[in-house]
Amino acid sequence: MPGQESGQAAFDWADMVDQVVAERGSLALAAQYMAERRNFQEDVASVERGLRRLRGRGNKDGGVWGQRALRCFGLPVEVDDRVRWMGQYHTRFSDLPASLCDELLRAWDRPPVSESPARIWVLLGHTSLALRRRQDPRPTLAQATVLASQAQLAARIELALVEAFAWGRSDPASARAALERARGLLERDTPEAERDAISPSDRACLFARWIDQEAYPLNKPDTGQPNHDAAAALYERIPADGPLFARCRRENGLGWTYLLLGERERARAHAITSVRAAGDAGSLRMRAMALNLLAACSVGAAVDVATQRARAIAGQLEDEALLVRFGPRRQSRQSPLR
Repeated sequence: MPGQESGQAAFDWADMVDQVVAERGSLALAAQYMAERRNFQEDVASVERGLRRLRGRGNKDGGVWGQRALRCFGLPVEVDDRVRWMGQYHTRFSDLPASLCDELLRAWDRPPVSESPARIWVLLGHTSLALRRRQDPRPTLAQATVLASQAQLAARIELALVEAFAWGRSDPASARAALERARGLLERDTPEAERDAISPSDRACLFARWIDQEAYPLNKPDTGQPNHDAAAALYERIPADGPLFARCRRENGLGWTYLLLGERERARAHAITSVRAAGDAGSLRMRAMALNLLAACSVGAAVDVATQRARAIAGQLEDEALLVRFGPRRQSRQSPLR
C-alpha cells in the first residue's frame, strides 16, 4: 500500500552476529578476536556488550559497533554472493519479473548490507531495473560511483559497463570513457591477484558484454561509417565454448552483423544457435533477444511467430525496454546491447 514499506528484510544485524558467533565458536571468542584486531582499544567485555547490543538492532543503523563489526568480520560470503548475483546483469536475476526484482532489492538494501561496500551491487541492481523500466538511472548510478573506490574489481567493471550503456545515446563521450575504463579493468590495469578474485565464468561474461558494447557502434547504420567486418572480428573473440550467457552474446552479435552484411542464412544459423544456448541456460531474457534476431532473419509468417514469442517473454518479465525494442520491425534494424 502507498506509504507502507513492503518486503521482509533479508538479512539483519542479528543474522550477522549469529554468523560470526558460529564461525568463531562463541560470542566470547568473537569478542576476543575483535578486541585483538582493534589492538585492545576496548576490553573484551566491552566488545562483547557491543556485539550483544548490535544483535538487537535489527535493520536499524548499526552505529559505531556496526561499522567496527563490518570492518573486522565483513559480510558472510553467502550474503556477498547473493547481492552480487542481484547486481550483475549477466546472472539470471535479470530473468525475474521486474516487480519481483524490485521487492528483492529493497529487502536487501537495508543495514547491515547498506552500510557495507557490498551495497554497490544492490545499487547496480536498481540501475539495471531502472533501465528495464525506462526510468532515469542517474540517481542510483551516482550512489554506486561513490562506493566504487571500496568495491570489488567485478563491481567496478560492472559499473563501467552499465555506465557505458546508460550514457550511450545521451552522452557518447562519457559512454566511451566508461567503456575504456571497463577495458582497462578487464585487460591491464589491475593486479593479477585482484583479477584472479573474479570467477572464470564471471570474467568470460563481463568480457562478452564489453565486446558487445564495443561492436555495437560498428554495426549501427546511423553512424555513417559502419564497419561490419570489424564488428564480426570482435564477436569472434568471444570463445564459442564459454559460459552460455557469453555464447548467446557471441551468436547474437554475429547474427546481427551477418544480417547487416546481407548474409541472411548465415545470420539465421547464428540466431538458431543463440536460441538454443539461451534455452540451455534457462535465460528467458537472452531467449527473447535471440528470438528477436531470429524474427529479423526470417520471412513470411515466421517473422510474426518469432516476434510474438519474444514479446510474450518480455511481457512476462515486465520489461518495458524489451517490449519497445520488439515493436514493429523497421527496415533498418539496430543490434541491441542489453
